Amino acid sequence: MKKYSKIFLLGLTAILFSCADEFVDTTPTDNIPGENIIIDEASAESALNGLYSGLQLSRVYGGYDTFYTGLYADEMSHTGSFPSFAELGGNDPALNNVEIVNYWNQHYSAIYRANLIINTVESAELGLNEDAVLRIAGQAKGIRALVYYKLVKVFGGVPLIFDAFTSPDDIDQNPTPRSSVSEVYSQILTDVNSAISDVPEGLDYYRFNHNAALMLLAKVQMELGNYTDAEATLEPIIGEYSLENSYQSLFGTNGLTASSQETIFAVDFSDTDGGNHAFFNLISAKGGRGEVAASAALINEFEDGDERSILITAQNEIGKYTQPGTGNDDAYVFRYADALLMYAELLARRDDPDASDYINEVRDRANLGGVTLNSSNFVELIAHERFVEFFGESSDRLFTITRLGIADEVIENKPNNVFIAERNNLWPIPQQEIERNSAITVDDQNPGY
Repeated sequence: MKKYSKIFLLGLTAILFSCADEFVDTTPTDNIPGENIIIDEASAESALNGLYSGLQLSRVYGGYDTFYTGLYADEMSHTGSFPSFAELGGNDPALNNVEIVNYWNQHYSAIYRANLIINTVESAELGLNEDAVLRIAGQAKGIRALVYYKLVKVFGGVPLIFDAFTSPDDIDQNPTPRSSVSEVYSQILTDVNSAISDVPEGLDYYRFNHNAALMLLAKVQMELGNYTDAEATLEPIIGEYSLENSYQSLFGTNGLTASSQETIFAVDFSDTDGGNHAFFNLISAKGGRGEVAASAALINEFEDGDERSILITAQNEIGKYTQPGTGNDDAYVFRYADALLMYAELLARRDDPDASDYINEVRDRANLGGVTLNSSNFVELIAHERFVEFFGESSDRLFTITRLGIADEVIENKPNNVFIAERNNLWPIPQQEIERNSAITVDDQNPGY
């Protein structure tokens, strides 16, 4: 993590973070003390912009996160030449698989950016007015919660780090033990509840807004089995948005621009801050690399007449992203169809007949007939509907099958993979982190690795 903490400290000052890190790797020669970066409200807002740039990092929401989790689940197949991708697709990653190491590092880079903002903005010495403190720190806490949520889902318990003002040697000089899964979720709940209380109404969907906080809270409550709470959390969102009339219009043909009526939270990419969703999905004839493709399992999941299948091309590309050169394709984090399917599941768990209405709202847009959703079939029907609705979008398939308890079955049935049940569908803690962090030993590694 030490390299990325330097990058983030320098980058927050310049506000020049780029998602092209997979093509150009620059290591700054100077480290600027964190406490000197934020000196007033204007510089705090600039730092917050740097935090949103942290979400653009390739392994956070820049595309790789989708490929890694899609390969590890049954959503994508590996069609390129990267051995590290092949390991993920075969469910047998090495302890220092470079993709997993980069995923870990870049998510912690975003956490360090959030920590800097929270620690500095909330300090009495800075003297910001209360509204500014709540607005800025609230968004940073919401994003920190979101990033820890992604980490706990793929690694289980991880170190909880709150100090942004560490030495350049970072974890080497400041060893931090691995927290338990319950401790990580407890911290996520603390942060996201702060965001719900503090983030003002009216932020647009490229900001971690009030409803984004509610969505994250509901997801965590569902992970923890607090279904009644999750239902109450989602209720204010239901009816506040609407689905686009056409599924394809969510993604467009000249770059994905987040829908103004369906988006709850999205990451904004541009010609100068591009992602790599399209580059790795599209074949070389279209300007891409063709490193990943839609899996046979995904292709076979579509029902006859499902209009969403149009976005799987004849070459098995996921055609939601179309800009391999610039990367100017936004990334959805939460959209209204997600809220509808979550709410449908929650109602079905207690056999509320209205559950069918919410899943069928999503199916109707796809030109499909209705289904009856209840407590006896919601696992099958929700897993199916989420698969064909959110394919190629950040982590949804893997996170869904692990939450619903069907990941073992799904992964074991994948062709040409290594299935080890004791791994509990988690990735290994990177070996280099164990070697750097004296508070973690080999005994703390996830089972099966």
